[in-house]
Amino acid sequence: MSTYLYGVARPHGRVSRSVLGSGVGNPPAQVYLLRNRDLAAVASAVEPDEVGDAAGIRGLRRDMAAHTQVLNRLLEACAVLPARFGVVLPSDEELIERLLAPQYEALVKQLDRVDGAVELKVKADYVQEQVLREVVTAQPQVAGRVSAGATYQQRIETGRRIAAAIQARRERDGQWLIDRLRPFARDMASSPAASDMNVVNASFLVDAERIGRFDQRLESVQAEAGPAVRLDCVGPLPPYSFVDLRL
Repeated sequence: MSTYLYGVARPHGRVSRSVLGSGVGNPPAQVYLLRNRDLAAVASAVEPDEVGDAAGIRGLRRDMAAHTQVLNRLLEACAVLPARFGVVLPSDEELIERLLAPQYEALVKQLDRVDGAVELKVKADYVQEQVLREVVTAQPQVAGRVSAGATYQQRIETGRRIAAAIQARRERDGQWLIDRLRPFARDMASSPAASDMNVVNASFLVDAERIGRFDQRLESVQAEAGPAVRLDCVGPLPPYSFVDLRL
């Protein structure tokens, strides 16, 4: 048997078996803590050829869900540094020797950074028809060229102008959205735009006790942004975007 890693935690006292629960595998294995000083690796025993891709599509979905559920349960009890899905080491001893013991100081520093906080993923996208209508209306020189009688070259040039206008607006709106949300978070991590209509794709590290205020600000921002922007927020999540676990 090998050792599957869910993450690194700083448990305050004893953590019950019900909180740890079961994890990846079929049947799901009991999750346990491998302690080193005041830190602990969150782990379970696993056959390496029965988890992840080796388990097939259904097994992969099952194990990814189990991985997430373990971290979500721990997040309610203590600070957690989530590991990416699918990290397997040869043994418990190897996990302690390669991660917990040599990286103790770095792990403590990361845990201090995220303790008491969760990750909220925010995505803002343009509603395509609405933003096109607003861009064209705001630029009479572009609106005048949008007609059934336009030549092929005129239509190309009009498309370029509209695309440039949307890009300029996306940069302004994206910065405005971030400026409105950033004061309610400890930290922020941006991800590449998911599409041409994607305005913001970012993760915010938010104090758990301030989630309500962050949600209120999101509602306010949505009202101010108007019908051309659609805001979505996923979370609370373990702080994946603010953690760097290196083996």
